[in-house]
Amino acid sequence: MSGSSGEILFLRVPPRGLLKSAGGIGRRGTTRFAAVFAPNGFCGRVGKGTITCFWIGMGRRVRLPGRELLEGLRSGATAEIVDIGCAGALDPGLERGDLVLSSDDIAFDSAVPVAVRRRPGLEVVLREVAAGRDVDLRRAPILTHERFVSSRADRIELFERTGCAAVQMEHVWFLQLLRRLLTADRFDKIRVTHLVLITDAVPRSGSRGATARSNWDALTGYAFPGGSGGIMSLRREVLNLWSSL
Repeated sequence: MSGSSGEILFLRVPPRGLLKSAGGIGRRGTTRFAAVFAPNGFCGRVGKGTITCFWIGMGRRVRLPGRELLEGLRSGATAEIVDIGCAGALDPGLERGDLVLSSDDIAFDSAVPVAVRRRPGLEVVLREVAAGRDVDLRRAPILTHERFVSSRADRIELFERTGCAAVQMEHVWFLQLLRRLLTADRFDKIRVTHLVLITDAVPRSGSRGATARSNWDALTGYAFPGGSGGIMSLRREVLNLWSSL
């Protein structure tokens, strides 16, 4: 990312130690977690680029950006939206730890993807990340649902009906919110990257035990995100590599 590429809006909690200070938001000594809950997020730098981390919440009730953050989006200062989160597999061929780069983002109650710009060439960089983790990277549609999908039958039905490889619960709702808040021209110019780490594979059978194991994998993937294969290290790796794009 060159200095002229514009600012990044990162839709999650930043990994510890990743961001260099860019003035920050909030009182001196504010932690990165507390700052993320601030209306305008937490500001920092990755390489030569400026990044604002803003936690969007969970489910349909995504958070409204603060006035300063929204102004950056409306003025064109924010050029990229990056969302690196966790998801459950819908594709039975995906294993825990695999990565899915979204080609389309689709709401469970709509067959029409949210139309956004994608950053070209990103898949090549992410394949290096996947190789370092010894996991697969897929480029495929990702589904946003209003509830956690647990059973094998429900996941396979969604996979066959929508073609989505993975499911999570926030991304499309935030894009839909932004589309209402921005002009069509401004929204269409923002590049959107959505990458997910598969925390729970499709249950191997329809038994209660298999479903419970998948649910446990999902819970631990969210609750214990550390380690070399966890979501925090993935965010650090990808955001650090952004300077090469």
